[in-house]
Amino acid sequence: MKAMMQSKVGLMFVLVAFLVIVVVSSVSLKGGRIDLTENNLYTLSDGSKNIVQNLEQSVKLTLYFSDKATKELPAVRTYAQRVKELLQEYQSLSRGKIEFQVVDPAPFSEEEDAASAAGLQGVPAGLRGDEIYFGLVGESVAGGESSEAAAASGDPLNLAKNEEVIPFFQLDKEKFLEYDLTKLIFNLSQTEPPTLGIISGIPINGGFDYATRQNQPAWVVVQQMEDLFQLEWLSEDVTAIDDNIDILMLVHPNGLSDETLLAIDQFVLKGGRTLVFMDGLAETAQAGAPMMPAEASASDLGPLLQNWGLELVEGKVLGDYANSLVVSMRGNRSPVRHIGLVSLTPDSFASEDVLLAGLESINMSSVGILQPVESATTTVTPLIRSSDESNLLDASLFATLTSPETLLNDFSPSGERYILAARVSGKATTAFPDGIKVEDDAPDSENADAPVSDDVSETESSDEKPKITRTVSPDVTSADNINLIVIADTDILTDRLWVQVQEFFGQRIASPWADNAALLVNSLDNLSGNADLISVRSRGRFSRPFDRVDELRRQAEEKLLEQQKALQEQLAETDSRLAELEQVRGEDDKAILSEEQEQTVLKFQEERLKIRKQLRDVQHQLDQDIETLGRNLKLVNIFLVPLLLTVLALFARVWMRNRRLSVQH
Repeated sequence: MKAMMQSKVGLMFVLVAFLVIVVVSSVSLKGGRIDLTENNLYTLSDGSKNIVQNLEQSVKLTLYFSDKATKELPAVRTYAQRVKELLQEYQSLSRGKIEFQVVDPAPFSEEEDAASAAGLQGVPAGLRGDEIYFGLVGESVAGGESSEAAAASGDPLNLAKNEEVIPFFQLDKEKFLEYDLTKLIFNLSQTEPPTLGIISGIPINGGFDYATRQNQPAWVVVQQMEDLFQLEWLSEDVTAIDDNIDILMLVHPNGLSDETLLAIDQFVLKGGRTLVFMDGLAETAQAGAPMMPAEASASDLGPLLQNWGLELVEGKVLGDYANSLVVSMRGNRSPVRHIGLVSLTPDSFASEDVLLAGLESINMSSVGILQPVESATTTVTPLIRSSDESNLLDASLFATLTSPETLLNDFSPSGERYILAARVSGKATTAFPDGIKVEDDAPDSENADAPVSDDVSETESSDEKPKITRTVSPDVTSADNINLIVIADTDILTDRLWVQVQEFFGQRIASPWADNAALLVNSLDNLSGNADLISVRSRGRFSRPFDRVDELRRQAEEKLLEQQKALQEQLAETDSRLAELEQVRGEDDKAILSEEQEQTVLKFQEERLKIRKQLRDVQHQLDQDIETLGRNLKLVNIFLVPLLLTVLALFARVWMRNRRLSVQH
């Protein structure tokens, strides 16, 4: 009796303690989270946290999701739940700077009109074909007010000044979800488009074409860049890069002076992001000067590239049989395979890098080869590689190339996958630790008495104006982290490799057929963010497919489809023999089939019906097996697993009771 009372008192104590813990935790741990997912799907990276926690103005995020219209789309609803919870995580870390709401745009409602007006994409789904919305609209508000408060104040300076949208959250871009959301929030915090400085050794901005003796318009990629950035064209002899330049783009650098190289070196070390297009053989440069040797049309960055941890293989370009394109020849010649002209597909891309997400093909020509420098302090991450059916070709072969098929002579794949594009990050030092020597004109005679610094020496020639040599030292000698993207091809930017351009009433209409421009824009877009945004990489997948179920399903399908194929062959043979007999009857209406032939026709017709029934049975069996598999899995999850847990709990309880009794005795 006493033991029973003690048991009841103990149970009451446990119940009261549980209630106290629940009440206290609901107050003190409100908003607390523990992420137990395998890939920390609900934990933002440090880069995202830094951006969100340092917002200077308010951001309003509106998730438009057709909740009612997606009742029968579990995959979409599951992904939508993850998007919603991730956005709530952004909101909780923003210190009140992010306002978040979810809107269900019902058909023919004002919310649907607002979603459409904002640029969201409605996708037909379901049996009735209703459009569903699953996108995000973000707007920033100057002065830190929400859009409603700004509108109510009547102050136009406080109204929303910037808007960004994700038209539709695609399930196949799930691993880039955090990057897309962080990028949207980061873009909302920017007051003006980034400034892109360009140093180009080939005429991407148009110019005189010596081959056609005509002025040529700017390449289409220039228009693509003008839509997103403020362009500032820098001369090839620039000696300093202004602080207003956010990104520097180098296209076929060649013959740059030490002053220009030092300016680039200092821009990178000071935190400037840089996109470099190098080339083992710049065909555009060679076309402008036909007598130029192949070696002279290769890009050259002096000591900079090697100092950043990469080197361009000298005098060599890529030959890739697996990715090569077939080109048409003039006259009546048959098309031939060109192993120096390649179309790279996702098999060649770094699938975990956001730059290449969603790209299907990138065309390159006479591509250079990048190799990491073993002693480098930087980290080189390959972005694009060749296939393993590749090897190096002498760049000189392309100087007088008349038939691409000659490149196949003695070509043998090395089995190596060469690096064609790479991301460079990490610690770096200046390429000019001792500075550079610069020659200037000596001062005029009337200024000859002006003081001259110790590091200046004077040289004089009878035929030339006197010069003075001075030493220019770098302002910055090292950096903890640099950010560059290097692509070993400049021809990738030419119109001929990715876009068809037509004139329409004085306007140029561009129709892309490859993703070259998308790679350029993605690279610049990625580099335009700060270091925190660049650090955000792809995350794990939220959806966890039933691999075992899929495997069992495939096995069942293969087994039954073999049977189905055999029956279809029998049916085709039966139909063929029936058609022959019917043809005999149809040639002459008066023709009379013998009794044996009539029996054969009836037999074939019966056999045909029998085979069709067997085909239906096979399909029905396949559906039934899959349904049975699903039903068995449900039974296991609903009944068997809880039953096993209950049995284990009872066993543990009995074991503990027996142990307690043994201790008492």
